[in-house]
Amino acid sequence: MADWSKSTIATASWAFPIVAGMAGLYAATRATTDPFEVVIAIAFLVLASLVGVATSNSGNRFTMGLAVAAAIPFVLTRGTGVDLAGSVATYGVGLAIIWALRYSRGESHSELLPTLIRRFAGYVVYAVVYSAMRVGFLADLSGGWEDLLPFSVALVAWITVEVTLRALLVLGPRELSRSYLARALLHDLNVFLGLALTGAMFGELFPELGWWALPIALLPYMFAHTAFKRFQETKVTYKQTIRALARIPEVSGLGIDGHADRTTELASSVSKEMGLGPALVEDVEYAALMHDIGRVSLNEPQVIRMGYTDDDIARWSAEIIAESPNLDRVATHVLHQYEPFRKPGEQTDPEVSIVSRIIKVAAAYDWQVHDKGLSPLQALEILHAGAAYEYDPEVVASVHRLLETRGVLTPVRT
Repeated sequence: MADWSKSTIATASWAFPIVAGMAGLYAATRATTDPFEVVIAIAFLVLASLVGVATSNSGNRFTMGLAVAAAIPFVLTRGTGVDLAGSVATYGVGLAIIWALRYSRGESHSELLPTLIRRFAGYVVYAVVYSAMRVGFLADLSGGWEDLLPFSVALVAWITVEVTLRALLVLGPRELSRSYLARALLHDLNVFLGLALTGAMFGELFPELGWWALPIALLPYMFAHTAFKRFQETKVTYKQTIRALARIPEVSGLGIDGHADRTTELASSVSKEMGLGPALVEDVEYAALMHDIGRVSLNEPQVIRMGYTDDDIARWSAEIIAESPNLDRVATHVLHQYEPFRKPGEQTDPEVSIVSRIIKVAAAYDWQVHDKGLSPLQALEILHAGAAYEYDPEVVASVHRLLETRGVLTPVRT
């Protein structure tokens, strides 16, 4: 799907909301719920989709629309039977309206289409599974199990579809591996579950409490959301502080200006392209930002007289980073950043982590281009030449793929 042309993606993007809307309208003709209730549910779904609740470092965006979607099968229930047609109608028409709103805000087809397709597919599976499990022998369950068990199974099915399509459905040039995309969504599963459970709680309480169920359902989620938001803000502030410290060697004239930022960007992209999980990607970002912080020691005349090596810089950097207990593992990655990824007779050196190997390649590439003035292709050739022992060939290959995707590589003129 990554090879689809822009015109094909645009055409499919226009066709999808039409199909979803028509499917919703057809389902509405077969719904047993009062049409007015369906219209109200659609309005709530659209309005809630405009309320963003979380944007994680993994790039996943969530809205309150997810909570409303989870509640729809509960609300559109008559006895033990779920109005499946009404549920699909509500979500299909609502999604078509949401597409129009998001498109009017200038979102690109290649990002909008995959998101809406997986949301529609995931929700339909959720509604079908929940509806199917509310009949038969499960209908005789009581004590809340008649809702809890079907919801739990349906929610697992919903998440499975979302994660699978998040990994497989990628349109246009792809820098992120399918493995990373799946892991990123699983990494933010707490937000997904929080929203879905909020919707389910509202749907469960609504028949008995009416609209008083709304504040009761929202209250516990608001505590969780506040904690998540503060955690994200703290991480952003933490990273900004680390970036400011990483700039010290550069503004002091002890390093290439912008080296830390460029190395971090390339290293982070490589780690995502290779399929590392969000936690390791974060380690890569921190380690890449501060991999050269030890150069501040070069301000000491005695150090200059005695001489120093790359290993000394790595050691000084690791010692500075290790002053923060939360960055112990990052310090270890930085300590081994200049070591060869393997020794003769070994497949890999277990002490040199994948994070260290990625930083080594990304930093070396940036030095070759911005210090020695080589072209990207020439710098890449040097990395390939050292791929026997010095540079991890898998990391070098990942850099190669990224540069090709970005159109950076150009032939060397002789």
